[in-house]
Amino acid sequence: MKFRAKIVDTACLNHFTRVSNMIAKLAKTCTLRISPDKLNFILSDKVANGGVSMWCELEQENFFSEFQMEGVSAENNEIYLELTSENLSRALKTAQNARALKIKLTNKHFPCLTVSIELLSVSNSSRVVTHDIPIRVIPRKLWKDLQEPTVPDADVSIYLPVLKTMKSIVEKMKNISNHLHSRASRPCTTCLGERRSELSQNAGVL
Repeated sequence: MKFRAKIVDTACLNHFTRVSNMIAKLAKTCTLRISPDKLNFILSDKVANGGVSMWCELEQENFFSEFQMEGVSAENNEIYLELTSENLSRALKTAQNARALKIKLTNKHFPCLTVSIELLSVSNSSRVVTHDIPIRVIPRKLWKDLQEPTVPDADVSIYLPVLKTMKSIVEKMKNISNHLHSRASRPCTTCLGERRSELSQNAGVL
């Protein structure tokens, strides 16, 4: 098995860091699935037992300037790794304003995901900060438990407010109760017409 990848675009690096931070807040450990065209972060705890289940998919061509991998075999060209979510999130905290981020699969007395961050110093020379994140390679026989979940077609679609607005409201209400109930209603015909008109005008501007 081999894996190495590189991010040089600042926006892509920041996006990747935000994804890592989100996962670290959801679960202690996660599974990283590496395939030729995608990276997947997987949480597979049983929701019925209070756990979190998640399938996060990142197209490698949208994030990485370099991406090379070889899976366990030609027929099963994938790699499944288990790692501590906080370790990856903590490593990426040093990547702010980085020139480049490199990730590769290594073996330093134990399997590691090595994260190398190239930073600019005051003298305009670069320095590299390296983090070795311990991982567990998941055997092929367990892959069947880590497949993309089937999601039924939605019966209703809801336009939500801006996420920052929702976050602000929820954070204020968490001090009142441990549970939050939300309800959606059908908009009136006039409001719906105004919304469509607004979308049409924005489309025209674009």
